[in-house]
Amino acid sequence: MRIELTRDRLPELMSLVEAIERHDRAPFRTLPSELEDYFDSGLETESLGLVIDGVLAGYGVVRVPRDGGPLRCSGGTHPDFRGYGLGRQVVDFFDDAARRLAMGQPDAMMEIHVDEGRDSLIDLLERAERMPSGGYVQLRRALSEPRAPMDLPSFFRILPWSDVKDTEVGATYRETLSGLSDALDSQFFVPEWSFVIVDGRSDRAKLAAYLLSHRYEQDWSAFGWSEGYTEELVVLPDYRGLHLATSLLNTAADSYEESGMEYAGMDISVDAEGQSPMLDLFTHFGYEPIRSTTLYAKRVFSTGA
Repeated sequence: MRIELTRDRLPELMSLVEAIERHDRAPFRTLPSELEDYFDSGLETESLGLVIDGVLAGYGVVRVPRDGGPLRCSGGTHPDFRGYGLGRQVVDFFDDAARRLAMGQPDAMMEIHVDEGRDSLIDLLERAERMPSGGYVQLRRALSEPRAPMDLPSFFRILPWSDVKDTEVGATYRETLSGLSDALDSQFFVPEWSFVIVDGRSDRAKLAAYLLSHRYEQDWSAFGWSEGYTEELVVLPDYRGLHLATSLLNTAADSYEESGMEYAGMDISVDAEGQSPMLDLFTHFGYEPIRSTTLYAKRVFSTGA
């Protein structure tokens, strides 16, 4: 039976997603609050539930992101109900829902994240005309390893976000950061692990670079280690070439270690072949690749019309 997922089905959806992640050894764990976003985020959304003998055996969700990027597809089938064509139904739902949500947008794209090792899912997606369009590589850096010191240039200061967030200048920085990222508003954001570098050469210090950290404690059991996660690392254009990123990474690593973390973690974007010049850069900083996630994408309207 096909149904629309509604909030009253949230406990069943939570149980389904937990069963999928444990069986597939997913490198993360989804919190109930993240699934609640399907119903409470305010995004344009369509959803599907597949019910067999009263059990929620599969689901699919398609959402229109706030940033105007590709429509985001999420879904899966319970391990006990695989081999019955439910996955194909979910993928067909992605196509139908995306066409409805993207009406009037002839160039619209949709995408789904696939973790490495999901060969049967990859085969299903490729047969449904989805192709790799990029992805992410998860990196980690052992905090027990020594870190090469890096001095800031004169008149530059590095400040914890927790120290400046409630100040007048912090309000100015927040306005800038909020225009660049929504990381500050995440439930996982950690002010004590986040830092800004300011340029003090003028009367009013200017934001030069920043590093924002998140704490995804729910994922640590899947990882097998604890980590401070670098969600955003940005050096503004006028300040590149001054090694500000190195100072931020080292300072964040110190704060993670002081909090008892074992690793510093981050993801970096890669192209459809899994390559990025950033891989060599962060390997130089002591990071090692752990696993990858591939984005499989497809045009919503095959003719572009």
